[in-house]
Amino acid sequence: MAIYGGCLVFTDAKILTTLFAVFLYHISLFGITAGVHRLWSHKAYKAKLPFRIILAICNSISYQNSIYEWGRDHRVHHKYTETDADPVNSLRGFFFSHCGWLMCRKHPDVKGIGGKVDLSDMLADPVVAIQKQYYMPSVVLLCFVMPTVVPTYFWSESLWNAFFVCVMFRY
Repeated sequence: MAIYGGCLVFTDAKILTTLFAVFLYHISLFGITAGVHRLWSHKAYKAKLPFRIILAICNSISYQNSIYEWGRDHRVHHKYTETDADPVNSLRGFFFSHCGWLMCRKHPDVKGIGGKVDLSDMLADPVVAIQKQYYMPSVVLLCFVMPTVVPTYFWSESLWNAFFVCVMFRY
């Protein structure tokens, strides 16, 4: 479906649709890098409530697990790098460490250690708690529905092109 969406970029989709997909791609990266990774996993900076809400929305657009799950796995990764407890264990290969880990069941050591990691700071943040509770509805709305509806409504792109370019190709 992503390859088909990529073909539509060059054959049938409007330029605004492609630009919107690129914009959403960067927004989702921002939600991961500035949000889940730096703010919540590493506590590298402090952010006020409106900015944390924006970052949570960007994270839902990315559909790379909730803030809570992503942060938990990342903290475990840093504590147990290149062991069976590391969710992105690079010893399992390049593909696994970059995206395969999201497609496989977690190793039992990851689950065991993940349950013991202190995440009280994350759960104390109401943005994280609400996003954790409503993660799947937020993903359906922000990762799948919104990127399909916006090009269709605002610049009369076909639903087909909007879905395959802005959702499947971008994701």
